[in-house]
Amino acid sequence: MDFDILNPIKLYKKKKLNWFELWTVKSDYINNYYNNIKGLYSIIDESIDYYMAMLEMGIFYLKDYSNYFDYLYIQHNIILDNEMSIKEDIKERDFAEYLKYLFYENYDIKYVDKLIEEGRNFNYNLVLARLLYPSYYLFYLDRVIIDKKDLDELKNIVDKHIEYEKYIKHIADEMNKYLVKKIILPF
Repeated sequence: MDFDILNPIKLYKKKKLNWFELWTVKSDYINNYYNNIKGLYSIIDESIDYYMAMLEMGIFYLKDYSNYFDYLYIQHNIILDNEMSIKEDIKERDFAEYLKYLFYENYDIKYVDKLIEEGRNFNYNLVLARLLYPSYYLFYLDRVIIDKKDLDELKNIVDKHIEYEKYIKHIADEMNKYLVKKIILPF
C-alpha cells in the first residue's frame, strides 16, 4: 500500500484520545516490573530513570487533552525488525513515529524540516508528546526482558539519547515557526 505520511487515510470515525491513560498505566507497569529485574541488566539500570522521565514529560504534554476527540486514520505500527502492521489512531501518532524512525535511520534534517513545514495540519503538541514517548526504548526493553535478546539494540537507543534530545529540540524549534503558543521543552 502506498502511504503518504502527510496525507493519511481517514476512517471517518472519531475516538477519544486515550494516550494519557495508556501511558500512565504503562508508567506504573514499568516501574513495578523494573523493581523485579533491578540489577539484572546494567544498561536498563543506567537508563530506566531517563526514559521514565521522557514518558512523564510526554504525559505532561497531554494534560490539556483529557477530553480530546479526533478522527482515526490508518497507521503504520512501529516499524522494527522489518515488520509492519496496520492499526488505527489519530494522525499525529504516525507522523511522530515516522519522525522517530527517520532519526534512527540516519535522517536528513532538511527533509525533516520540510515534513514539519508541510505538516502544519497536525496538532504539534500531540506530535511532541509522541516524540517524547520512548516507544523504541520500550519496544527493546520488552524484547530484552521477555525474549532475552536485542540487548545491543537497546544499548544503541540509549547511546543516542543526547542526539535524540537535540533532534526533538530542533523539531520543536521548527514547529514554533508555525505556532502562536510556543512549545517550550524542559531540556
